[in-house]
Amino acid sequence: MINRTLAALSILISLSACQTIPAATSNDGKPLLVAPTFFSGQIWPIENPEQIYALPEQTKAELLSLQNNKLDMSSRSKAMIRHIFSYARHDLLYDSSATRTVSETLTAGKANCLSLSILAYSMAKELGLDAVFQDVDIPEYWTSELNTTWLNGHVNVRLRQSSTPHKQSGTILLGHDVVIDFDPQILRQHFKTKVITKDRATAMFYNNKAAEQQNLQHYAQAYQYYQAAIAADPEFAVTWANLAVLYRQHGLLELAEQLYRHSLVLAPDSLNAMANLAILYQLTGRENLAAPLLQQVSKVRLANPYYYVMLGNEALRRQDTTEAINQFQQALKLDRKNHEAYFSLAKSYYLAGNTVQAQRYLQQAIRTSVAQDKARYQRKLTALLQ
Repeated sequence: MINRTLAALSILISLSACQTIPAATSNDGKPLLVAPTFFSGQIWPIENPEQIYALPEQTKAELLSLQNNKLDMSSRSKAMIRHIFSYARHDLLYDSSATRTVSETLTAGKANCLSLSILAYSMAKELGLDAVFQDVDIPEYWTSELNTTWLNGHVNVRLRQSSTPHKQSGTILLGHDVVIDFDPQILRQHFKTKVITKDRATAMFYNNKAAEQQNLQHYAQAYQYYQAAIAADPEFAVTWANLAVLYRQHGLLELAEQLYRHSLVLAPDSLNAMANLAILYQLTGRENLAAPLLQQVSKVRLANPYYYVMLGNEALRRQDTTEAINQFQQALKLDRKNHEAYFSLAKSYYLAGNTVQAQRYLQQAIRTSVAQDKARYQRKLTALLQ
C-alpha cells in the first residue's frame, strides 16, 4: 500500500485487473516471512512508534500555552481546535510522495495525508482531546511514479464529543465531533469512514515507507519496514499484498501467491489483491484462474474514471499517445469535471505534437481544478504559450 496521498494512504499495485479465492490454510501469515538476508541492499534503523508520533518540545510548549489560557472552558476548547485546524488550512502543504514522522512533517512543512493526520492526532492527544484515526472509503484512485503505480487510500482524524479530564488543562469540552481532514474535497463528498486503531495507523506508516523504499529498489530496507508493519498490526491486509509484490519481484512466486491469498482472507473484497493475484496466475500460465478474478475486478473498475486515467498513464509510460488519449477521453465520459484527465490529455497531445489541443485541455484542467492544482496547471499553460 502506500500512503502516498492525499493522504494518504497509498497502496502498491501492479496493474491489470480480477475470482473466488481459495481459502488460505492459516490465518497467520508470519510463517511466510523469509530471512532478511534474502534481500539485497543496505539497511538502516527505522523509526519506532514513539518517534513517529513524538511532538517537538517547541510544539508542546505552544500547546501548553493554549491549555493554560485563562479563557473559560468552552472558549479554550475552541481555541485548541482552531490551532490544530490552522495546520490543516494554512501551515502545511499536502505532498502525496512524503511519509514523515511528526517532527519531520513540521520541519519540512509538507507531507502526505497519513503523516498530516498523525500530526493532528498527536497534537490532539497532547491537548487531552479524544482523537481517533478514520479510514475513509474513497473510490480507487491511482498515481504513477517511475515504474510503479500506486493505489491510494485516505485517512483523517476525528475528535470525538467529550468532557475529558486532563492532568494539565483541567477539562476539554467538545459539544460535537470534529473531523480534521487535510483534503477538503474528501469532506465535501461524505464518504463512509471507519475508526481504526493507532496500531493500524502505525502499520500504514511502515507500509508506506516500505513501498517507497521498494520503489527506490532498496529491497532490504523495504522488507524491514514490511516486518515492522506486520509487527504493528498483523491483520492489516494491505501489508501482506504489498509484500507479495516484493516476493514476486524476487522470484518467490509460490510464497507470493500464499501472501496474496492470506491478504484476501483478511480483506476478501480487496480489488488490488485480486488484481495482483490474477497477474501472478497469468505469469505462471494459469489463465483459467486469472480470468474470473479479472472479470470480478472489471465489473467495479470499468465504472471508475480514475481507472481509465491510470490506464492512460500506463500508456504514456509506454509512449503510446494514441492509446493514452483514448483512455483519458473514456475517463471524461464518466466524469466531465475530472481535471486530472484533462491535464493528462493535454500532456498526451503535447507529446503527440498537437499544441493547440494541449492548450485547450490545459485550460479545461484549470477550470475544473482546485486552487493548488489550478496554479500548477496555469504554470504549465504559461510555459506552453511562451
